[in-house]
Amino acid sequence: MKKTMKFWDLVALEVGMTIGAGIFIYMPIASQSAGVGTILAFVVAFAPMAIIMINVMLLGSTLPTTGGTFKYGAFLFSPKVAFLGLWAYLFGAFVGLFPLNALALASYMKGIWDGIALVPVALIILTFFYVVNLMGLKMASRVEILAVALLFIAITIYTVPGIGRIEASNLEGVFSKGIGSIIYASALLTFTYAGSNAVIELGGEVENPRRNLPLSVVFSLSVVLVCYLLMAIVSFGVGEDVMTNGTLNDVASNYLSGFLFYVFTFGGPILAIATTINATYMWGTRSLLALCKLRVFPSKLGLVNKRGTPWVLLTIIWLLSSIMLISVGESGLNLFAAFASIGGIAVIVPTMFAVFRLKNDPRLKERAPAIVNKKWFTLIPVFGAVFSIVILLILLYQVGTDFSASFFLFFIVWEIIGIIYFAFRLRHLNRVKDNPFGRDDLSAFED
Repeated sequence: MKKTMKFWDLVALEVGMTIGAGIFIYMPIASQSAGVGTILAFVVAFAPMAIIMINVMLLGSTLPTTGGTFKYGAFLFSPKVAFLGLWAYLFGAFVGLFPLNALALASYMKGIWDGIALVPVALIILTFFYVVNLMGLKMASRVEILAVALLFIAITIYTVPGIGRIEASNLEGVFSKGIGSIIYASALLTFTYAGSNAVIELGGEVENPRRNLPLSVVFSLSVVLVCYLLMAIVSFGVGEDVMTNGTLNDVASNYLSGFLFYVFTFGGPILAIATTINATYMWGTRSLLALCKLRVFPSKLGLVNKRGTPWVLLTIIWLLSSIMLISVGESGLNLFAAFASIGGIAVIVPTMFAVFRLKNDPRLKERAPAIVNKKWFTLIPVFGAVFSIVILLILLYQVGTDFSASFFLFFIVWEIIGIIYFAFRLRHLNRVKDNPFGRDDLSAFED
């Protein structure tokens, strides 16, 4: 893999991946549960995700590698648990993330062109960004930088005039829907900060990763939190009822008109969700590519084209996501959101346990940042592991009780199939004496 990702490429990827789904998709969904308490939920969600992303940053700067989400958990903790986490991510991607973003983008476009059909347009969207990413990571990251620049213009147009229209009374009653609703909204919104996790999928393609990985994560998370709070305060401050029952376009229509309204609409929700789809295609194949190189999956699935794109894996993601979108249809937005969050947090859980090795393994300790030498360092992975597991359990409970018991059972069956497959695959690799997980070295992290 070529080292094509620089600091601003990483920031654009992380911010574009995060803000797209965070504000324009998840905030209206969370507001149905927590109302104006969604503002507090963003802050509550930020705290555990900041700890989790710090853990990710520590691993990424110590062992920069492509496909880190799987590798860290597999080689520094447990290959079986890491595979189950990645297997859950795949379910969340096919049944959640890709259909969610494409359908949400089509829905916002329908707010302008009322006559369009949601599912066909969503399929066109998935296909367009599939083709963009076939052109290579460098091409896709340049598209991301331009899109994120336009996104910030739209956010400015939304927040600056909106601040002057805020009514303080609309921001009262943060706990009016109960603490439980804020807890669930916070668990759902943790996914909106997970964009920075993308950097460890691209670690082997990053210039100067020891500097750029941690700096980009800290910078992007800070920018994202400020943007979320500003837009949430404006959204609920202008009119809580509008936010709870509508979209950010409905809020903006209260104080924007003409040219500025259309700049926000195109540069805000439409462009933001588009950057999320583009960024997800960019990093979503990296752990799968690592699995192919480790012979967990057939090596032919990991073929790359002359631009360095894993085109077979990319095509599989596009095809399966399109099938799920067609099967569930336009009524599945909330279900897609729940499973996208489940997949996003499940794949991180094994990584949290891998961080303990930074202090206990001398080979890693000498490469790791100086913070691992602090006496209190162990608290960082402890909190990261606890937070990630609790968030996952809350989301799974919510899916089983409020959304679809059949899809919950489908998820459990999917995980059981993953356990069986990986057990047989490990047995095969042991039989042919080609099991990479049996080696106690760091060669797997060398790209």
